[in-house]
Amino acid sequence: MEKEAQLPKKQSIPKLVLIAVILMVLMVGGGMIGSLMTNGLATEWIANFNKKDAESILVPQEEFLVNLKSDDGSLDDFLKIEMSVETTDEDNGAILTEKAAIVRDAIISVLRSKSTANILDEADGALVIKQEIISKINQSLGSEIASDLYITNIVMQ
Repeated sequence: MEKEAQLPKKQSIPKLVLIAVILMVLMVGGGMIGSLMTNGLATEWIANFNKKDAESILVPQEEFLVNLKSDDGSLDDFLKIEMSVETTDEDNGAILTEKAAIVRDAIISVLRSKSTANILDEADGALVIKQEIISKINQSLGSEIASDLYITNIVMQ
């Protein structure tokens, strides 16, 4: 029993110091949150957190059958192609549907300028014609409505 009495007692952190540290952490955290709220950063962060991912809308286009340019001037070569235009907003999808004639005209103007030799040209692993069509659609409609293009069927002769 004397040995037990000789061992020093474990020193515990006084409860008052522990409470002071916890209060200090809460005060600093509260100050930071208050600062973020007054700057508007917290509101922006919460809005971005609650915002759902942009929904993509696919607007299928009717089949296109166009003559292609040929090297000898004949009109023997043709292209049959089906595609869908992607947009990121339901309102833009409605615009693509409402202005289908303008969209079709833009697509046909790009397709008719191609020949069998360059219709399937690729850059960075993607068909060049896809980006040309997207640019032409957006130019014809006057705003960035089309974000991507998916070719679902293509036949050349």
